[in-house]
Amino acid sequence: MSIFYGVTCLLSLILLIAYFFVDKKQNKWIMCLFISVLICNAGYFMLSLSRSLTLALIGNAIAYLGNVFLPFFMLMLILGVCNIKHRKVLNYILFGIGIVMLFIATTGGYLPIYYKEVSLEIIEGGARLVKEYGILHKLYFVYLFGYMASMITIIIYAIIKKKVVSKMQAIFLSVIVFGNIFVWLIEQFVEHQFEFLCLSYIINEILLLLLYGILREYEKRINVNKQKETISADLSLIDFDDKFNEEQIAIIFEEWEKINNLTKREKEVLKHMLLGEKRKDIAINLYISDSTVKNIITNILSKLEVGNREELCKTVKKIV
Repeated sequence: MSIFYGVTCLLSLILLIAYFFVDKKQNKWIMCLFISVLICNAGYFMLSLSRSLTLALIGNAIAYLGNVFLPFFMLMLILGVCNIKHRKVLNYILFGIGIVMLFIATTGGYLPIYYKEVSLEIIEGGARLVKEYGILHKLYFVYLFGYMASMITIIIYAIIKKKVVSKMQAIFLSVIVFGNIFVWLIEQFVEHQFEFLCLSYIINEILLLLLYGILREYEKRINVNKQKETISADLSLIDFDDKFNEEQIAIIFEEWEKINNLTKREKEVLKHMLLGEKRKDIAINLYISDSTVKNIITNILSKLEVGNREELCKTVKKIV
């Protein structure tokens, strides 16, 4: 049993470290969620190693510290991913409710409100708490149900309003939420020796990393498309007022290293541009269509890392 919790704790730590490498911007809600999972699994691991009721209750309290705030961080993450705005006061209210719930859940062994009675049992070399639930234990069910219902409602609303980036994003979010509900229900109605939520949390972290990777790739594509649109919008300005002679163009081609990245055709078009020819004239002189010239110019500006005619002119003038 201790080995199981030890492995999940180690995996939680590895995934947290991996997250710092994957996400340079470090989304605070994902980071808090990963830290909560680590705290939760560390608590279960400590509990399994305990040989006294006092240490076991401390481990249980640490596990609840992660468990209680994990749905709060997950809800905030889903709101952000689904692009749903909310008032900041909601964060403080939910955080306050979490603190109250944490206090109630960690009264075991001291007050008979969450656990009526609690004792320590050693099974297969690992310790676990034998609990008789008190009157306020059902409050934790209400707490979790409220969060899960809110998450499901938000995801459905985001899908209907088309706020999610893609169907894959909606699938990932749904699997994470419904997966947790399924595991939680199993633990409530099926007798078990292990806290299977530990493993569920690990799977959720992996899914979140995959989801985050999908979102990053989507953002990259959006930025590339915006850059292309900007360049395309500037193509109407690409006809030069400034003209350069053959000698100056030779110097430009020799001194500007980035020109080596251009194809033979792109170099030809660039030369005609620098000679002051209009786009239509370039198309006629090179026996190609005007749309082809547009596409070639787009590639030239991208490879030379300039956004428009003005930037190209300034760069060229610095060289000659």
